[in-house]
Amino acid sequence: MAVAERYGPEELASQYEPGDFILSHRNRPIARLISLGQKRRFRGADAVYAHWSHCAVIVEKDGTLVEAEALGVVRSPISKYRTAEFYLVRLGPELDAVGRKRAVDYANSQVGKGFGYLALVGVSIYLLTGLPLRLIRRGHQICSELVVRALQAGGLMTDADPSLTLPADIAKRFNVRP
Repeated sequence: MAVAERYGPEELASQYEPGDFILSHRNRPIARLISLGQKRRFRGADAVYAHWSHCAVIVEKDGTLVEAEALGVVRSPISKYRTAEFYLVRLGPELDAVGRKRAVDYANSQVGKGFGYLALVGVSIYLLTGLPLRLIRRGHQICSELVVRALQAGGLMTDADPSLTLPADIAKRFNVRP
């Protein structure tokens, strides 16, 4: 069973397991739009999940992340989140060693690819209208799509549609509440 641990500001975990992931809330224009759109879909008791606007996969024991950022999919140190709050989702035995390797291999294979601006437009239309519009450009992903596809490579979240899954959906699946 997955366990979510809160860190920050000025806190970092002492150990990381490749294949786990983080959820965070950012105060950037795109992040605010994501949170606003998620609030339209996540209401009532589920509204708490709309808090999350970003996620990334841990790919090294030192906390190195692979994440989809505005300039593309990059490797980043976990320390970049030192000044913010984030939750580390430890998947434990839910993701076995083979699954972890597959998840990490998938995430690493995406480094250098583009950010999914077209996918972001499609998911925005989905949030506003409920119409599951998948606008896809090969080799371009948003952060949640990257995390879902990595977890799917490892055998988790196989029922999720990566093109329409947002950080709030991932948080709800693993019950990560701020």
